[in-house]
This record gives sequence, structure tokens and C-alpha cells, in this order.
Amino acid sequence: MIDHSLERARLLIEQNRCAEAEKELQKTLASDPNNAETFLLLSICKLKTNKLDEAETLIKTAINLAPANPYLLNIYAQILYNKGNYSEAEKIISEAIQGDPHNADFFAVLSTIHLHNKDWNKALAAANQGLSIAPDNISCLNIRSTALIKLDKKEESYSTIQEALYHDPENAHTHANLGWGLLEKGDHKQALKHFTKALQIDPESEFAKAGLVQALKAKYLVYRYFLKYAFWIGNMKGKMQWGIIIGFYVGARIIRYIANTNPTLSPFLTPLIVLYTIFAVSTWIIGPLTNLFLRLNVYGKYALTDKEITTSNFVGISLLIGLIGGITYIFIPTLLFAGIGFYGLTMMIPLSKMLDPVKNGKKQFMIAYTAALALTGASGLILLAQENPVFDTFGLIYIIGLVAFQWVGNFILMR
Repeated sequence: MIDHSLERARLLIEQNRCAEAEKELQKTLASDPNNAETFLLLSICKLKTNKLDEAETLIKTAINLAPANPYLLNIYAQILYNKGNYSEAEKIISEAIQGDPHNADFFAVLSTIHLHNKDWNKALAAANQGLSIAPDNISCLNIRSTALIKLDKKEESYSTIQEALYHDPENAHTHANLGWGLLEKGDHKQALKHFTKALQIDPESEFAKAGLVQALKAKYLVYRYFLKYAFWIGNMKGKMQWGIIIGFYVGARIIRYIANTNPTLSPFLTPLIVLYTIFAVSTWIIGPLTNLFLRLNVYGKYALTDKEITTSNFVGISLLIGLIGGITYIFIPTLLFAGIGFYGLTMMIPLSKMLDPVKNGKKQFMIAYTAALALTGASGLILLAQENPVFDTFGLIYIIGLVAFQWVGNFILMR
């Protein structure tokens, strides 16, 4: 009876019918409260539905009941990975590999962790180890393809992903992975086809939906250049990213100093400073702004996540405030309307990133910081309307907070 219920639960999980699987597993739990596989399958259900704390509690119970089973460690590592605890996830999956060094899926998990850490060579090595065990392992083939493209071995990457499609031509993840590879190569049209195919196979694939959004936005020339920059800097580790950001900032400061101290060079250098400022601001707001346009697209509006829609709403409202202030200033050139325009346009920066952190604590901090910044700026505008001289203090705090946000935001998002 228990074996039949477990088998039925496994089938339901494969069909992504986790709610029904959980009901079936509760029956087996009532009959045998110490069955490790029951806790394992319940944990997988919670993992699939993103209830990660519950999933972790359940898998720990399963491990206590069957400590010699390395597959349990494999699931535990996946839960830790999804919770953002990458170092612990690597430690646990390494223990699983020690327990069963002939399981290709374990190497796929290890390789995925290395991919996240941007250790491309380690990711490739782990994927190759998995493929030496099971040459047709789809997960290892996909990860190998991704690692190769990050190492700028595009032809080898393409042949690897084609091999994955040969083994399983209807695999949604493989089509989505190929789409991301094509997108990084700059072929957004072919990428769009593979993202569409992936969603035809699995309409709930978040990986494919995210790729579809990027491919649709890549129709705009400006966004294509932004994507090139995003892939370029995104492939670097955190320290290198900081080096690039600080380098750009210091370079801009030096150019500004030269322009201020050499009036003859100022007409040539000032445009560079303006271009840098536009570039720096656009890297923060271009995503949510293009999402606003994408919501007019018949396919795009369904591909956007709730977070992306919420962020684009906030940024859109902020942009509207900025435009109203700026346009009004043209006809009524007062400091108040200039301030409203500045406030609306600059608030797009924190509003565009406040929901980006994966970990809840960091997200709450970003939301609180953005709310404090918005309140400070709004208070300053109210004081300005009342001609209260204290508005200068609020304005200064707002500007300092805005500049600091860009450094704090980068620090949080890169960790």
C-alpha cells in the first residue's frame, strides 16, 4: 500500500501536480511516520513550489532517517542553492559525490553552483566529469554549453547544445539555454524562436520567460547595446565588476577635472561627461523602462513576472512625475517644478532596483532605503513649496542618499 502511494506520488511530482502528490504522501506518512522517502518526496514538492524553508526541514528529517543515502544530500544541496546559500550547497553536494561518485546528476548540481559563482573552468570540469559517467546527461550537456560560451568557445558550445537537442529534442530547458546562448552571441531573432519553442513545451518555464523578455526587448537597438554590456560585465566576478565600475567613475571625475581647469578643452570633454552620465543612469533604469513598452506587446505582457510588472509600474509613475515637472517648468520656470522634475527622474534609479535582491533581508533593506529616499525628497519639495529654507538640508540629504544608493545597490546586488 505504501509503495503504491509513493509510486503514485512520484508520478504526480513528474507531472508537476505537487498539491495532489502531497495529499498522497500524507497518507503514507500516517501509515509510516519514519519513512525517509516520504519526507524526501515531500521536500521535493516544497522545492518545486518554492517553499524552501519547509523543503529544508523535510529533507533534514529524511537525512536523519537515512544518513547513508547520498541522493538526499543532492536534494538538500539544491534547496540550499535556491536559498542563495551557495558555499554550503557546494559543501553538501561534494559530500553527496563522495558517497556516490558515479552519479552524473550530482556533478550537474556541482557544475551549476560553479556557474553561479562564475568559475567557468570549474563548471566545465564538473560537467565533463558528469558526461564521462553519462554522455547523454542533458543537465551536464546544458551546463557544459553555457560554460563554453562564457569561456568564448562559441562553436564548441553550439555543438554541445545541439548534442543535447539530439538526445532530447523536446526539452524546454535545452531550447531556453540555446536561446540564452544565441542572445549572448547577439542573434536575438533566433533566440526568440528557441524561447518560444521552450514555452510551447513548458509554458511555466521561468528560464524561458526571462529569455523571451530579453529577446523581445533586444528588438530595440539601444537595448541590444545594453545587453552586450550586461553580458560583458555579468560574466566577470564581483571584484572585477567593482574594478570596472570604480574605473568608469574615477575616469569621469578626471575628465571633469580637466574640463573645469582647461576651458579650451571643455567643449570637447563635456559631451563625454554627459554621455557617461546618461550611460550610468540608463544601466539602472533601461530594464524597467523597456518593460513598460513590452507590456504593450501581445506576448511580452504574459512573459513578464509579477516583480517586473511591479517595478515597471513604479518606474513609470516616477517617470510621469518627472515629465510633468519638467514640462511644467518650461511654461512656469520656478525652482519647485524643476525640483519635481529632478525628483521624478532620479527616483527611477532606486525604484528600478529595490526588488532585485534574491534574499529577503537584502530586499527589505533596499525597499526601506528607497522609501526613506522617496520620503526625504518629497518632504524637501513640500518645504520648497512653503518657501521654508530647511528644504536645502532635505535636498542635500536626498542627493547624498541618491549617490550612495548606487554604490550600496551595486554592493548588495553583486554579493
